[in-house]
Amino acid sequence: MLTVVKSAVWAVLDNLPRLRRPARIEPDAKAPSCPPGGLCELPVELLAMILEELDWRDVLRVRKVLQGVSKTRSVWLNLCRPHLSPTPTAPQTLHLDRPIKLYSSHDLELLFLQLTSADIGWKTDANAPARKREVETTYPVKCMHLVEGGRWLLVASETGRIAYFDLDAPTPTESILVPDQFDPFLRDEFDPGAEVQVVMAIDRDYDSEFLAFNLAISFTLRNSPPPDPKAHSVQIWRVELALDELQRGVGLKAEPLASFPLEHYIDVIYCQSIRGAHIALSLLGPRHTDRQLTFIIDWKQADGDQTDYPRRLIHPPYGKMPTAMYLLPDNKLFSAGNQVMMINDYLNIPETTSLPPLRFTDATVLPLWNVLDERLHPRSGSISRPFFCSHSIRFSIRGGDTIHGVIIEYPYNEDPVEPLAQVVKLMEKADKHPMHECYGYSKGTIVKPYGTYLFSYPWPDAQDDLPPLLLHTEASIQHCQFGPLLDEQGGRVAVSADIASRSKDSRDKVHIWDFALIYK
Repeated sequence: MLTVVKSAVWAVLDNLPRLRRPARIEPDAKAPSCPPGGLCELPVELLAMILEELDWRDVLRVRKVLQGVSKTRSVWLNLCRPHLSPTPTAPQTLHLDRPIKLYSSHDLELLFLQLTSADIGWKTDANAPARKREVETTYPVKCMHLVEGGRWLLVASETGRIAYFDLDAPTPTESILVPDQFDPFLRDEFDPGAEVQVVMAIDRDYDSEFLAFNLAISFTLRNSPPPDPKAHSVQIWRVELALDELQRGVGLKAEPLASFPLEHYIDVIYCQSIRGAHIALSLLGPRHTDRQLTFIIDWKQADGDQTDYPRRLIHPPYGKMPTAMYLLPDNKLFSAGNQVMMINDYLNIPETTSLPPLRFTDATVLPLWNVLDERLHPRSGSISRPFFCSHSIRFSIRGGDTIHGVIIEYPYNEDPVEPLAQVVKLMEKADKHPMHECYGYSKGTIVKPYGTYLFSYPWPDAQDDLPPLLLHTEASIQHCQFGPLLDEQGGRVAVSADIASRSKDSRDKVHIWDFALIYK
């Protein structure tokens, strides 16, 4: 019986025009009349079961005849479900702020069509965002972070202030997450280098039903000693979704978890990563023979106002100057620096409670895996965050004019004969000298003085064997301070506006481009 009915549905579909691209989700409309004995007379439950077997395009086509059934929650839940968990060849692609049981049929339909149309919009012949917006900050931005899912944009200033924008809102406005913490005029007016530097990193709590993450933010000031200790410290904040009475996310809220100071003669933190109770910091100690030092710190133990907290020094025989690094499960640290990528295990490194001697150059760890490549000169933006597939951890990274993929087997390969990871080629002839860049799992964007380029690249084991694609210049930005940021789920890109466009009161502007053809 089910097979017969499905055949009838396909007969209906064959007489309907195929959609070229998804349209906006319209309010419920009166369903067309249905002839006697037609599909409309079948039980809704049976029709829903049939629609659950269809592609999303065909569900939208059926809507012309069976509008009510095409909006059944189980149909859109069934379409969303494959994107809510990783596969052997792809990470999770749909990230929710709330338990899925709280999402209505309309919510799920919008989520799915945003995700799908983002991929279409990224590659559309028009080569332009479906929507362009601009947000303005109260203070000049020192650091930005786009939270996974693309809804929440975090911005931090040199006053210790952390604000956020809800990018799902039609007109996003700035909301305060953490108020000003110190004087904005700490820097030396005669030394442009003596300004507060800010670095952020996020550790999402996937065990929480609602969006929650730990935010690590570090502030460094090249004045010694700093006028305000808070301006030369590391802070850990717990950030959670703020809910209304219907348990809908309406904002973010934060509470402090820990903070600890840095030694006065540390100049700047190059990069950092947080996972669980550990934070990795790679910092500049200008008095040391090996000027860049990388530490793993248990931030719960370090919490306080003293600098004698325990730490582990990650100091390999080479590659001592990482420009990007990420903490991985089971006490591993992935790092990339000048001409080298490596994985280290930090658990067996003895703890110390101070910086090493000034002339210290010895190796404290031998890499479990490394790749030497003279084309590799990564900056913080030329390596993606880690992506967790069901059997591997993956990174996208640019070396020279080639984008590579790093595949780390997980659980880790314990066989000493087999390599812990492998490097694959994702795209050739990418730009050699971008001013700023950002990479996702299969999409990237680079900013140069004469424009911003978008591109996509497949992984060798991807189910869709599509060739790499380089799109046109989107906009001209002459002096971008940092960025861009990219979220693949919503096809959203955030780019810091040209510094020359900074308003007279020093507010900063950030361009928001939405490539999803469907949005709220």
